[in-house]
Amino acid sequence: MREIAFNRVSFFEIYYNQLVDNGIIDPRLALGLLGAVLLLLIVQLYYYLGVYGRLPRYRNNRGIDPQTVPPPVSVIVVARENSYYFIEHTLPLLLGQQYHQYEVVVVDCSYDEEIGLLLNEAAAIYPHLRLTRINAQPNYEHSIKLAITVGIKAAAYEHMVFTTVDSYPTSERWLSLMAKGFIGGNVVIGYCGIEIRKGFANRMIRCNRLATSVRYLAAAIRGRAYRGISHNIGYTKSLYFAHKGFNHLNMNIGDDDLFIQTIATPTNVSIIMNPHATVRQMQYGGLGWWHAMRKTLTYAFRYYPRGIRTSISFELWSRMLFFLTAIAAIILLPPWWKIIPALFLLLRLLIVELKIWRIGKRLGERKLAGTYILYDLTSPLGECFLALSRRLRPNRAVWR
Repeated sequence: MREIAFNRVSFFEIYYNQLVDNGIIDPRLALGLLGAVLLLLIVQLYYYLGVYGRLPRYRNNRGIDPQTVPPPVSVIVVARENSYYFIEHTLPLLLGQQYHQYEVVVVDCSYDEEIGLLLNEAAAIYPHLRLTRINAQPNYEHSIKLAITVGIKAAAYEHMVFTTVDSYPTSERWLSLMAKGFIGGNVVIGYCGIEIRKGFANRMIRCNRLATSVRYLAAAIRGRAYRGISHNIGYTKSLYFAHKGFNHLNMNIGDDDLFIQTIATPTNVSIIMNPHATVRQMQYGGLGWWHAMRKTLTYAFRYYPRGIRTSISFELWSRMLFFLTAIAAIILLPPWWKIIPALFLLLRLLIVELKIWRIGKRLGERKLAGTYILYDLTSPLGECFLALSRRLRPNRAVWR
């Protein structure tokens, strides 16, 4: 034991003396930099190997009899103005799902007679399409939460899956996979990616959606669900009414996160990770459009439980500090010692790329590896800019 301790001391003495002889940097500062890089690397590995690392091998059907028949389902979607594309393209996809018993409930909030006529024509063709309408009122715009509540009351079945007019299922098996989630829980959380287009902006937006989804999916798997996504989520009617409907009624957001925090427990949430269960949200603009949309939706973050806010923020800040300290070490350390922080950077990059590739494969996200490197490096700054933008230029559309 004494010999081992002596060898360890000798190694650090040699390292220290080399730094002194080099004369470029104070040895204590050099050792401190390397220690900080190593500590922050351990924090990052905890997230990507421990917290997010469970996603690729997660299965929601363990312990469930394969002969169990999933329940009948009501699909609820709210149609607002300019829903012509939805009626022509997306609604047939919803009505053509391969599932034994379901209905599609469309809440017409468009206040447009032509949209109402088109929906009635579709209802005459598809017997499992149900329509309900909210009439316009002078000087008052109905909230999305009210419209969803109307759809819930109109639904014929206990189990409900929610989607939106600006998203579409990527497979005819989407509903059957989401419905199977109800066998294991009263809350079903799915994934919604951004539609795949050409261009750098699309790849960066898809990386951002994937990264944020990884956080809440991983939390749900650990029994700490704090959000879903309004384009692909489900829960039961009795659970909704047992909690007296949506909370935060003074906000136009929060139906897929603040409400989920109310109804979710460690044992009643089922997570669906399957490429055929993925829906895609349509992209209406570039990075500016994406920033504006996220700026609105992330106003709810301040109302999250402290533990969730701390976990999300800590991962982002530790990532930023890791990059900064590693770069500082590469710049300031003597030539031969630059290899150590560079190897730490490379190790983290390889692990993150491998995990994101495996998770993306489960969710139907492919060919993002190269772009994700750039997103991974820049996203902490992007989140800081987003938070600063919310403070300096508040969006009044969030509030009713």
